[in-house]
Amino acid sequence: MTDTAVPDKDNWLGDIILRVKDPIGYEVSKATAAEIATNAQVQQAAHGPGIYLDRDHAEGMVEQAIQVRAHLVNDQSITASLERMRSAAADPVSVGFTKAATWNGGQPGAFAYGSGHVRLEILYLDELISRLNKALGRTAQNEQETQKTLNGVQEGAT
Repeated sequence: MTDTAVPDKDNWLGDIILRVKDPIGYEVSKATAAEIATNAQVQQAAHGPGIYLDRDHAEGMVEQAIQVRAHLVNDQSITASLERMRSAAADPVSVGFTKAATWNGGQPGAFAYGSGHVRLEILYLDELISRLNKALGRTAQNEQETQKTLNGVQEGAT
């Protein structure tokens, strides 16, 4: 079982540990199921609280989170423009609506709250993607080193 996640108390997801178990070796007979269940309880007690995922599920979650994040980035451009909206006219009703929807004396209005919420969702997904990749043993540094290695092999092959 891969357990690369370490609790990070400085982060708002710091208490959640993601663990990915490889499917190899988990196909067992019913005779050993009780022993494995007991072992899993011992392992969980040793590692503390966390979420256990199989590799395929974790990889699927990363892909889904990346897709949702891409949609939110698009939504963020829309909500940011609503947040910066200017009043259509100088009349009291238009100005009052604009203040209620955007910013009124440093206080966020409806559109400003929505824009801030989308930004927070993106930050949440960034952290979730990062933690899932870490639990899967994938990091940006590992991927960059692998790409450099592959580029070196391709250059050497020509």
